[in-house]
Amino acid sequence: MLQFNYLNSICLYRYVTVCCVLQGLGSDEESLTEMMCSRNNVELVEIKKVYREMFKKELEKDVSGDTSGDFAKMLLALAQAKRNEPSNVVDYEKIENDARALYEAGVNRKGTDVMTWISIFSERSVPHLQKVFERYKRYSPYEIKESIRKEVKGDLEKSFLTLGAYQLCLENKHLYFASRLNDAMKSKSMKEKVVTRIIVSRCEVVLMKIRAEFKRSFGKSLYQTISEHTKGDYQRALLNLCSGDD
Repeated sequence: MLQFNYLNSICLYRYVTVCCVLQGLGSDEESLTEMMCSRNNVELVEIKKVYREMFKKELEKDVSGDTSGDFAKMLLALAQAKRNEPSNVVDYEKIENDARALYEAGVNRKGTDVMTWISIFSERSVPHLQKVFERYKRYSPYEIKESIRKEVKGDLEKSFLTLGAYQLCLENKHLYFASRLNDAMKSKSMKEKVVTRIIVSRCEVVLMKIRAEFKRSFGKSLYQTISEHTKGDYQRALLNLCSGDD
């Protein structure tokens, strides 16, 4: 069995094993986007290590081969794991500069300077980005989410939106995944891939926190919601992984 250095490596191993993105990355852009956009530096480094040990090749090489254009540039920037670590020192000048740069690279010009957006979204710390997004509203008539939708489309749009949503609620990242599960199970055609990916890829400790947030936010336990929206062997497997009601 592979040996890893970090407490949550088993979770990442399960995640990497389950997701088909790791063989034929381009066939599942949604999974690839979530995997790359919702992980911190330590997790991204560990994912790359697991990938290398499992498949004897580099994740970045397969990303380059199976994706293209600005979407590939975004994923490769994230794969570098260069995001700044949070600091107790608030750099107000840098916050101001980044907010203005996002505005000037997008809404305030014809066309989008995508590389400026990629650089800021992939390299700044989460607390810093949260302040940048708030400051951005003083420059732009649109909030960052609406600006993303106006400026980019397709997989790149989804990756920016995932990053934006994740950064904005990272102080409570369990709410992010609880909301994703709720939305997936409440949609007209349940998004089994999303539900499976989140339930299977989150280790027991993290899933317990997601369960608690799910109950607090939606007034019903995750266990009960799974019971209502799934059936058969699939239901039994998810309930078993859920490890009990709340």
